[in-house]
Amino acid sequence: MKVEELEMYGKALEMPKEAEKKQMKIVFKLLRKEFGIFGIPGLVLSMKKHSKRITREYPDVIKKARSVDEIWVTQLTIMGSLFSAIADRRGRENAQEFMINLIRNMGPISIPAIYQVNDLVNCEGDVFDNYKKMNKALFTTTNRLGTWKHDGFHETEDLLEFKVTTCLNIDLFGAIDCPELNVLGCEHDLAGYPLIEKATNSEFRRHCTLAKGGDCCHFKFYRKGTAPTSADLNK
Repeated sequence: MKVEELEMYGKALEMPKEAEKKQMKIVFKLLRKEFGIFGIPGLVLSMKKHSKRITREYPDVIKKARSVDEIWVTQLTIMGSLFSAIADRRGRENAQEFMINLIRNMGPISIPAIYQVNDLVNCEGDVFDNYKKMNKALFTTTNRLGTWKHDGFHETEDLLEFKVTTCLNIDLFGAIDCPELNVLGCEHDLAGYPLIEKATNSEFRRHCTLAKGGDCCHFKFYRKGTAPTSADLNK
């Protein structure tokens, strides 16, 4: 099979059903640990109220999210309402910490699923070359949708590099008064990309992001053994 024939080739945020089920189990586990089994129903009721509030108070933001994909509406309302419900109980700082921990636990599931790693490694050709193709297809789609605009690809035999210059996460979460969630995409990547480096014969580097004060999100995917040693600076 060629990499271009993979189901996830050229997809953006469409998560396979099996990965979604695993993520929901993680959400429930973390909520149970934090609030107890008897605290979850009240939290869910609070989430429903905040979801309705977000939809009511920010119709233009919902419209913008829907213009990209209905998935973004779901993500915006769920993440925004969960953060707000926890902030009501524990304060915004603790709510942000919980959300970051949640997304760090999701990344190791969603990144391998998005790249269909188990099948990618069995495709014809060099695995790193195929990984570069998967990244180009993914970020070409997000650029077209306006999710994450970038400045074009720079590619060599051992490197795929590009700079994301706009981030829909920042635009949407900031617009519903939840700027604490801007960094969720960054944390998701940091939790997921390193885990697929061995399988894809790659090394991930990104020393700046928009959500963490940079002028861009500077993505670099190196062939294994060719990256600088400064992975600890990844953002």
